[in-house]
Amino acid sequence: MISKRSLIVSSIIITILSVTFILYQNRTVSLEDRFPGRVWAKPIEQIPDLDGVGAPRAENCGHCHTEIYEEWKRSTHAHALSDIQFQSELTKVTSPKWLCLNCHIPIQNQRETIVVGLRGGDELDPVEIPNPGFDITMQKEGVTCATCHVRVDRKTKKSYVIGSIGDTSPPHPVKIDRHFLQNRCFSCHNETYTLNESLICSFQTGTELKKTSNTKTCNNCHMPEVKRSLVKKELNQKDRRSHIHGFVGGGVPKEFALYKHQISLGYKPGLILKQFVVGKDGILIRLKNETAGHLVTTGDPERFYKVELIGFDDGNAVLFQESKTIGQRWEWSPAAKKIDDNRLEEGASFVWNLEKVDERIKKIQLEVLHVRLKNITSDYMAKNTLPSAYQKKIQNIKELYPHSSIIIKSELIVSTNIRKDAELKTIFQLNELRRGE
Repeated sequence: MISKRSLIVSSIIITILSVTFILYQNRTVSLEDRFPGRVWAKPIEQIPDLDGVGAPRAENCGHCHTEIYEEWKRSTHAHALSDIQFQSELTKVTSPKWLCLNCHIPIQNQRETIVVGLRGGDELDPVEIPNPGFDITMQKEGVTCATCHVRVDRKTKKSYVIGSIGDTSPPHPVKIDRHFLQNRCFSCHNETYTLNESLICSFQTGTELKKTSNTKTCNNCHMPEVKRSLVKKELNQKDRRSHIHGFVGGGVPKEFALYKHQISLGYKPGLILKQFVVGKDGILIRLKNETAGHLVTTGDPERFYKVELIGFDDGNAVLFQESKTIGQRWEWSPAAKKIDDNRLEEGASFVWNLEKVDERIKKIQLEVLHVRLKNITSDYMAKNTLPSAYQKKIQNIKELYPHSSIIIKSELIVSTNIRKDAELKTIFQLNELRRGE
């Protein structure tokens, strides 16, 4: 028979174990312990005002670097926080909002709170304190100039600008570090990490680039080189080597009004139409990853190319319509898993052979679309509840947010095998009028 003393001892032990378990579950785990060696686990440290500039905001940089500032305003980086799709992703209960923001508003100045640890190591339960240096104007700038170009000196605790050229006389302190700037993109654009079974970040553009034999860096394509003054003309500085700061990628901007700027910001398709002919065996299409130093598509795993063929008769009636995709396919529930991947490495080709076509077909139209967001996904997103600034936008997402872009458009006259490719300028004019996937 169990004695009263034994029951009391057992009760005490159970209580101690329960309290210990609760304390363990609620302990604060540092970000370094939870994400060892991961640069993106913390925002860039608070940046003090910059001598000769003031607050390290893009708008202040723009007082002198006017042309570069205007390019940045049209970039995906400038829209990193206001991106409607991103704002919708943040509303998911499985979204570690603070962690996602480390790439979309990456400087501590832009954050209302400072994450000092995670309760029980759970990324969905951060321990936060108010940030006395919060700058709401800078927050709205998304991936702002200081993300790459401003840091704090460890000894003086003063801010300085990271430059790539030298031989200038700016009003602010400068340190030249071209290597840092050339590799800065990889902090966000080259990371694959599994947070939990249904939440995986998968961006491997940098690794893809390094696997090739070429010596390209990200800015070779995404920041084309120009010769100009780095500052406004009134400052009478000589022209020198510079880079366009539009950071164009796959040709799908964040707003329809930005289509007219894609070419001037340096967009060029990585996928090239090499063959589009009708022969005795049917239709042959060959697309080649000729100019991208990484896989196409790259980045966001939900992006893909849609290759679509439409055949018309003499009266322009559609007789057939077929499509194929180039990209990744993932299952996201109940656990994230990549189930297919037919993306193209540098120099590789996508070949599509169709059997002999109907003799009534007189003209064949080929379109290649870069799809960022499927209609079925945006329809689901439109039902989400977002912060008030974005609620009306998400409900009208197809009218406000480009889902896809035509990047190649060509017509083939069957009888003559004469092919007519649309100019890139014309294609982007069409894109501005399109809606949805």
